Amino acid sequence: MRGVSCAVVVAAVLQGAACARPTSITPSPDAAIAVPIEDGTARADYTSVRSTQPAVPPQLAMLAGLLPLRSTGADLFRVTHQTYDGRGVLIAILDSGIDPTLPGMQRTTTGARKLVDLRDFSDEGLVQLEVVKPRDGTVVIGGRELSGFGRVRALSTGPFYGGMFREITLGSAPAGDLNGDGTLDGAFAVVVARASDGWVAVIDRDGDGSLLGERPIRDYGVAQESFTFSANGDGPMGVAVNLMDEDGVPSIRLVMDNSSHGSHVAGIAAGHDLFGVEGFDGVAPGAQVLGLKIADNTRGGISVTGSMMAAMNYAAEYAAARSAPLVINLSYGIGNAVEGTAVIDSLVNAFALEHPEVLVVISAGNDGPGLSTIGLPGSAAQALTVCALFPGVFADPPQAGQPPRDDVLGWWSARGGEVAKPDVCAPGVAYSNVPRWRTGEEVSGGTSMAAPQIAGAAALLLSGLLDRGIDARAVDLRRAMVTTARPLAGTTVLDGGTGVAHVPSAFEWLQAAHQTGIYDIRAVVMGGNHSGGSAAVRRRGLASAGDTIQVFEVQSIGGQPAARLTLGADVPWISGPATIEPGGGPVTVQLTYDAAAFREPGMYVGTVWARPATDQLGGASFGLTNTVIVPYALDRPARWSGMLTPGAVARYFVDVPADADGLTVVLTLTDSTRDATLYLFEPDGAPHRGGSSAHTSGRGRAALHVALDDLKPGVYEAVIVAPPAMSVAYRLRAAVPALRATVNGTPPVLSVRSSADTGIAGQAVAQVVGTRHETHVRASTPGAQVVEVVVPKDAATLVLQVALAPELWRRLTDFGVTVFDVTGRKLSDGPLHYPVGRQSVAVETYRPGDLLRIELQPAFADGAGEHRWDAMVRADFLSTEPVSLGSTGADFELAPGAVSDISFAWPPDSIWQPGPLGDLVEFRVELDDGSVVATRAITGQE
Repeated sequence: MRGVSCAVVVAAVLQGAACARPTSITPSPDAAIAVPIEDGTARADYTSVRSTQPAVPPQLAMLAGLLPLRSTGADLFRVTHQTYDGRGVLIAILDSGIDPTLPGMQRTTTGARKLVDLRDFSDEGLVQLEVVKPRDGTVVIGGRELSGFGRVRALSTGPFYGGMFREITLGSAPAGDLNGDGTLDGAFAVVVARASDGWVAVIDRDGDGSLLGERPIRDYGVAQESFTFSANGDGPMGVAVNLMDEDGVPSIRLVMDNSSHGSHVAGIAAGHDLFGVEGFDGVAPGAQVLGLKIADNTRGGISVTGSMMAAMNYAAEYAAARSAPLVINLSYGIGNAVEGTAVIDSLVNAFALEHPEVLVVISAGNDGPGLSTIGLPGSAAQALTVCALFPGVFADPPQAGQPPRDDVLGWWSARGGEVAKPDVCAPGVAYSNVPRWRTGEEVSGGTSMAAPQIAGAAALLLSGLLDRGIDARAVDLRRAMVTTARPLAGTTVLDGGTGVAHVPSAFEWLQAAHQTGIYDIRAVVMGGNHSGGSAAVRRRGLASAGDTIQVFEVQSIGGQPAARLTLGADVPWISGPATIEPGGGPVTVQLTYDAAAFREPGMYVGTVWARPATDQLGGASFGLTNTVIVPYALDRPARWSGMLTPGAVARYFVDVPADADGLTVVLTLTDSTRDATLYLFEPDGAPHRGGSSAHTSGRGRAALHVALDDLKPGVYEAVIVAPPAMSVAYRLRAAVPALRATVNGTPPVLSVRSSADTGIAGQAVAQVVGTRHETHVRASTPGAQVVEVVVPKDAATLVLQVALAPELWRRLTDFGVTVFDVTGRKLSDGPLHYPVGRQSVAVETYRPGDLLRIELQPAFADGAGEHRWDAMVRADFLSTEPVSLGSTGADFELAPGAVSDISFAWPPDSIWQPGPLGDLVEFRVELDDGSVVATRAITGQE
């Protein structure tokens, strides 16, 4: 976080991809506060020095509206209905934990306890216990002798159980520095015994080797007790305990937010008197909160097998036992391999049908602005999926007497494609709670921050309905917000759903008792087109006459009788039946596209809306969304130019031939005072694995290259995004290289063949960049598997790639990839966000022969399901100084169809020591037109 004043322009450019985890950003030239765009759980690998001052004083943040409530009308609703502030409603925050010592998490507006329970479903804080036998007032735990055991004996006659919790297991500072002493060598003894009122824990919180003066701590759900690891109670992180009885033997888990993500989300949803400032509130300050930790922050904030569903079921049982309305917030997710087919989606849908009174709110993901980027489980049909706005208050300095700049759709916010998501939008940047160790980073952004805005809004609605004696199911709340949302100009339903949720309008809709059914929508796969979800997508236009037909299956579910529905399209190129008649089984709806509408390349989106015939004022029950993409054929370079208004996007789709050797996309601006960002997405919607974004300002250029090794034939999407407070004129060029390149033999020979209509010229280079290890891991349990690699001589960087099959990916909620050295020190955590992922690890401080351990940890959606899995692990050790290979014919000119063979000197004059597969050689061909062909190959030494 940079900057100290909120009265400045705040803008940020997202770099890379993340729904589920924080993403580094590069601020635009006029930015003074960088907004970290996050999603899912934050990683516990922050190495910054702990700040003692907030980024903005809390009082100023409140007055400036840096926790935006105006966009959704939540502020107006609470002023109009002062007791409809969430009281009587329970919000479950499934996340990275919540710090129980934060001022904004103490009480509701009615004086009730804010945090009613904290539970750890990740086992991150599990302390391994064993029976211990005290002697003469002392006890030995983890090889360390502790005095003052009389403190424990005063509580219990035994038996006694002991264990040790070590800071090093939490990863890096400052999140892992529990006592704030600047090191990660803290070790804290834990003793558990049964007292007259149940299990209690006595913990050496100050690490002084004595239990004297340590107060007993009970399960948070029983006594709402918490502590910090410090002598004076002012440690950097609040901690609670879960004490469970397992067949007469205790287990203990320490529950903490060593990420800050969950605390930030909870403050947005339901904080009251945040930072101790009276009246500084989240959306629903009267609501109570369940903090359910599903993420192991020591492994990059990954969910663990079964943790999502276990936490959801716990929340439902907790609320049902107390007859409390429940809203679940899940600001979490990873990228979809194929939208609408993930196992966790089906489990969330089944949960929603089993618990029709529970609304599940999920963040859309942060992989936008490309299509088909909605994360899982945000793609679950029965959830309310939330996209993010970039609030105008962060885009321009507030001006006296002037309204703030309009919100724009967040450039990072995920878009739909195979699923008709997101549903609604809400502000996705906010100032909120963070644990003390994260002071200075109170402003954060992402769809993670938008989801709790809607969870809090649902709590406001429920509290009002409770007061008026009106029952409402989750589907009623969902439809009320979707139907009454305020449209976002210049967006489609795949970008922003039906628009920005508006609480006062949704409350009026709910009081009107409109007809609401529960429907399951499936787009039938037609020919070779993508589907599997609730929307239909054609990525290569209409290839045949059969492509003009699209079939949807509509099923009324949840015990609701199907009403007669009228159908109407919002675009002229879709035609279909006028009604859906009532019936007990699935209804087939056949739509026809007008092929004449798709003459020009571009994206065409249209929805057929279904409305109850007897309740037209209630809005649409559902929509049948259709997308037809007509790509540009890259048989020759393509060029475009255009103008974007502030926050707007321009999309270009290019069809990359199967025999292409790469792709280059270049953005240039025409004004030296402007800036913009270029994004590139692969044919399945995933951000380009070799680097998905590039920023440019002035008259510079942003270029993205797809190397031959990374190329996936199909339709790529290039997106240009204007800053939220600036219009932009631009030029864009896309091209595939006008040659084919192949590498053969040892010594290596590079053959280049022209595919251009005219002569082309270029230059070829080759260099030994390192060495490669590849391992195929197979396992039959969800437990972690470890791959060991040896650091070779002169290695500077380990580039690690892990690849999973898409069929495996759809069964997961996460896949952790963590690198340790032999001492147990964590070097990197880079959980996969898609089935193929990479991370870079600095290894220059390690000696040749040192061993590194790569830990692979899958998280299966279904804790009781099939847990066989396999993964391909590729470890490239890159040299500090690559060795260039001399060549013959490196500069070439080729006539159309001509071939040139380029030979390189071999073996390399190098001190590099190859790994098991030999030398890793990078071949790069740069053409005079600026296009690039790059590939790497393993070449053995003779």
